Amino acid sequence: MKTAVIYASSHGTAEKVAEKIQNDLGGDGISTFNLKTNKNIDLSLFDNIVIGGSIHAGSVQGSVKEFCKKNMVDLLQKKIALYVCAMNEPEYEQELKGAFPEMLYNYAVCKKVVGGEFNFDKMNFLERVIVKKVSGINESVQKIDTSAIDEIVAALK
Repeated sequence: MKTAVIYASSHGTAEKVAEKIQNDLGGDGISTFNLKTNKNIDLSLFDNIVIGGSIHAGSVQGSVKEFCKKNMVDLLQKKIALYVCAMNEPEYEQELKGAFPEMLYNYAVCKKVVGGEFNFDKMNFLERVIVKKVSGINESVQKIDTSAIDEIVAALK
């Protein structure tokens, strides 16, 4: 079965997760697409679709929402898994639900928050100030939940 892993990534974490999903699924017949550079993806070529992004200030990237809305009819004919990278643990479920259209969220065979990271080297000054103020974290930290990624992979096999 062919699988497309479609994502948007601001600082690289959602991309790392997409690559891990691709590798864990076996690589052959698995394609990754960054929505920054691939806006028109032929979904008819794929049986499974994974869609992911990262949460910033409570919302996923607009390109993820736009892609889902634009392709809703086609997506609802595929096996779908959804993920978000997020670091605000008390809000995980709310952020995950809010990241995708309700119909797609309810249809998906798997939906997970896969943790995330604050990479201060890739943030601009304002982003660093906001992260420090809101989270109280003053240095780069990685909290990727590999067991959540494993659950996504298992749901698609």
